[in-house]
Amino acid sequence: MTRSVGLAVSYDGTEIYYTDYAEGAEPAKPAFLLVHGWSASSDSWGAAFIGELTAAGHRVVAVDNRGHGRSSVPDSDHPYSTERFADDLAVVRRDLGLEQVIPVGWSYGGLIIADHLATHGTDGVKAVGLIGAITSIGGAKETGPFPGGVTGDSMNAALPAALSAHAGKAITALAKLRMLPHGFDQDVLGPVAQQQFGIALATPPAVRGGLFRRTVDHDADLASWTFPVLIQHGKDDEVVAPSTAEHHAKVLPNATLSWWDGGGHAPFVVDPARSARELLGLAR
Repeated sequence: MTRSVGLAVSYDGTEIYYTDYAEGAEPAKPAFLLVHGWSASSDSWGAAFIGELTAAGHRVVAVDNRGHGRSSVPDSDHPYSTERFADDLAVVRRDLGLEQVIPVGWSYGGLIIADHLATHGTDGVKAVGLIGAITSIGGAKETGPFPGGVTGDSMNAALPAALSAHAGKAITALAKLRMLPHGFDQDVLGPVAQQQFGIALATPPAVRGGLFRRTVDHDADLASWTFPVLIQHGKDDEVVAPSTAEHHAKVLPNATLSWWDGGGHAPFVVDPARSARELLGLAR
C-alpha cells in the first residue's frame, strides 16, 4: 500500500496527523475515514484491515485524535469538548477534499464521529461504522452512565489508575485492559497486543484523563441518522459493554448489528477480512 501523511491544523491550533491511502482509489467511491479509540492511534487499525478496504478501490484516511499518536497535545481551553473533536475531523475532511465519506469509529472514535456530525452536519456521509463503540460518556451518579457509553469489566478494573501520572500505577492498570479475546493466538496476535499496549502507554496521562472528563449524550443526534449504520461488537468485549451495542441498535433508525463470537474489543484485528467485508457492504 502506498500512503501519504500530513497534518491538518484544527481551529484551536492543534495539529491533527493523518495517513492517507489514496493511490488507486476510485473517485466515485466514498472514502473511509477511520477514527480510533481512547489511548490508541491510527496505527491501531493494522495494515491488514486497511489493505482490505483499499483493495476494494476505496480511499482510506486514518487520523490520530488530538493528543494521541503523532498529533499534538492541545493547550486550548476545553481541549476535549464536542466542538474541538468535531472541528478536528472537519479540517481533515476540508484539507483532503473528503466530500463523500463513510466514517468508522472504534470505541471512543464513535463518540468523536457523533461529535462531528452533531456539530457540522451529515452532508456527504453515506454511512457510518461503529466498532465496539460508544457515542455518549458520563451520566448522573444516581442513574449511572448513559446507555450509549457503558464500560466493560476490564475497563472498570483499569480505572481510575489508568489515568494516573504515576508510571507504576498506569502500567499495571493499562495491562488489565483486554482488547483481544481470551485465548487468542499468541504467535499471531501477541505482537499486536504488545503494540496496542505500547500505544496506550505513549498517550500522555493528561490526555487519557481529559477524554473521560466529559458529559455528553448523543442519543437524540443518532436518532436523526437516516443513513445505514453498521454496528460491530464482540459478545466478549470487556472494554465497552455489549449492552451499548444493543442500545445503539434500538436508537439508530437504520442500523445493522453484527455480533462477533470471540471478537473482543477489536474485531478488525481478530478478523480484518470479515470486518472490512461487512463495512464494504455499507458502500454498496
